[in-house]
Amino acid sequence: LLCQDDVIGTRKVSYIFYLVDSNWNEGGKCDGGDLRLYPLKDEHSLGTPADVPSKSIPPKWNQLVLFGVSPGKSFHDVEEVYNEYAPRLSISGW
Repeated sequence: LLCQDDVIGTRKVSYIFYLVDSNWNEGGKCDGGDLRLYPLKDEHSLGTPADVPSKSIPPKWNQLVLFGVSPGKSFHDVEEVYNEYAPRLSISGW
């Protein structure tokens, strides 16, 4: 998923409820699929996310992640899933 800000209309909050296997990322393996949150490139660059995320949240079984959305300020993407045999199941919305 490409870097985006989820802002449409009056959205203020987005969420992801993870339904991945309970052994996702266990035992030192990396299955990927992290939600990555990006700050602005600098305080004067509204609409331009930084190149590196400020926070990376790995999927966990039965985990609910809420994050605020603001036009041109709150950017996120989803890391590629590396395990082709374990789908990153989730429910997301706004």
